[in-house]
Amino acid sequence: MVLRIALIAMLYYPLSIGLTFYQKWFIKNYKLPLLVVSGHYILKYLFAIIIRFIYECIRAPRMRVPIRDQLRWLAPIGICASMDIGLSNWALEYVTVSLYTMAKSSSILFIVAFSLLLRLERWRNSLGFETGLIAAGLFLFTWKSSQLDLTGLLLVELAAACTGIRWTVSQLVMQQDGSAVRHPLDMVAHVQPWMMIPIIPMIWLFEGAEINLNSVFSFQGHYDPWLVLGLIAGGGLLAFCMEMSEYLLLVNTSGITLNIFGIVKEVATLLLAHLINKDKLSELNICGLVLCLSGMLLHGMNKRRQRMSRSLVDPDHQYSLLSKTV
Repeated sequence: MVLRIALIAMLYYPLSIGLTFYQKWFIKNYKLPLLVVSGHYILKYLFAIIIRFIYECIRAPRMRVPIRDQLRWLAPIGICASMDIGLSNWALEYVTVSLYTMAKSSSILFIVAFSLLLRLERWRNSLGFETGLIAAGLFLFTWKSSQLDLTGLLLVELAAACTGIRWTVSQLVMQQDGSAVRHPLDMVAHVQPWMMIPIIPMIWLFEGAEINLNSVFSFQGHYDPWLVLGLIAGGGLLAFCMEMSEYLLLVNTSGITLNIFGIVKEVATLLLAHLINKDKLSELNICGLVLCLSGMLLHGMNKRRQRMSRSLVDPDHQYSLLSKTV
């Protein structure tokens, strides 16, 4: 299990870091971030159903989720995921990667809150302490690394709240015994259509006045339809692979642990940004990094101790506990 999670993380990190820098560069030169996100949703859905079709031709039919269950569970996931991704990409138009990371670090607080509300986690003083260390550490790590933009900050915080709902409900659905969407491919295929619901009115409301044939197919002021389509397709492929790796991590861990993996990714992204931009880290930034890593280490140690104690109490369920490692 540990090896499996490590391999999935090795897939997740380069995809997620690459997509962050790719989207920041693309949106800086393209100015229609919500339209780009909707294109990614369509491409992810096409990739998922094509792969499912090929699998069914070779192997066996995959399960379908009734519309009633989709409305109950998958629609909230899809709508919150769409708001999370859409607002995050929109925020990158206003804020730097550093400020975005600092504000998005609050998502772990939302995930812990919703995990407690849905009884996926039990309150422990250690959980509150770990969460506080991680959030405070990441805040200090990015302190004074960028200028404050109120609009961008509000967008990121709304995205962070959507992240909390998205991953806690996804964990609840995917880790149920006998769930029809335990496989990431099935999850992506069923969730993507629901993700289009909130993004379409957002495009009409905030970008509708700017959308025309020339603006949609222009990049850096030059009309080039094939280049624009190619860049959107490239981002869509990266987004599909990253979302598959996220659901793989989620079904083997939990929403909180997935968020911690994401924070490790964000720290790596910021360190890479510092190296590329030749920025220097202050003593306060380094202190924040130490606090953040300490919180992650404590979380991992506490989860390992809990698994071992539960295995000793009920050894007959050791395998099922390992299969839901958090």
